[in-house]
Amino acid sequence: MSLRTSVRRVIARLGGLPPHAHDVLLQCRSVGIDVRLRMPVVVYDPAHLRFGDHVDVGEFVMLRASGGLTIGSRVLIAAHAVITTRGHPEQPPRWLKVEDAPVTIEDDVWIGAGAVVLPGVTVGRGAIVGAGAVVTKSDEPFTVVGGVAAHVIRRIDATQ
Repeated sequence: MSLRTSVRRVIARLGGLPPHAHDVLLQCRSVGIDVRLRMPVVVYDPAHLRFGDHVDVGEFVMLRASGGLTIGSRVLIAAHAVITTRGHPEQPPRWLKVEDAPVTIEDDVWIGAGAVVLPGVTVGRGAIVGAGAVVTKSDEPFTVVGGVAAHVIRRIDATQ
């Protein structure tokens, strides 16, 4: 084991992260303070992933950042969620053809367990994405969305 690997593992333990989580974060474009990956978490193209401060990513989450993925501050992503910036064209042939579009998760967002956020979406500040929702279009700030495809369930009072 190299000295660099040993140092990474010690730093990861001190920070409360498993060694692999620390290695993933080191590959990201930017990482704020107190970013937690509750392994196992799968990250594709971490060089296109930006994390704000105080982010918690639950177990079995998949993040595909090839089109550019920005996750703001004070964000909670529950277990089994999928956030992807990559899809396939509607028109055939689809084999070996991909389309990337950026995804932005703004500050103070909570993404529920098993939710899916698709390419080109912005989840607005303070929004809640319900468990199992499939988000196909951008959400307004301070809304609760749910369903397949996700729709606004109610508004959140941002003044409290």
